[in-house]
Amino acid sequence: MVRHLTELVLILFAFAMTSCSPQAIASPTPTPNPFPGHVGWNTAVDIIHSGQVEMVVQLHSLDVTLILKDGTEIHTIEPTIDAVFQEIDKCSLPCSEIIMATE
Repeated sequence: MVRHLTELVLILFAFAMTSCSPQAIASPTPTPNPFPGHVGWNTAVDIIHSGQVEMVVQLHSLDVTLILKDGTEIHTIEPTIDAVFQEIDKCSLPCSEIIMATE
């Protein structure tokens, strides 16, 4: 009886171990990035106002890089110098934590 119980425990243990293998554990599917690497200015403004932006980098050439909270980088061209910072000011609370950098 003890032998059968031991065999049963070993079989259950082996079954549990194989069902916990890395192949059996489904990893979460990454959310696809809905944005291409380069977007128009109006789309960039919408993204800024969405609250997804962690950092904004502006160059004197009017090139702007938005770095999202998930690490995605999005590039755009602002219509005038500092337009991106004006949009962040308009945005208020959702944009209050955005890190801003300029060259």
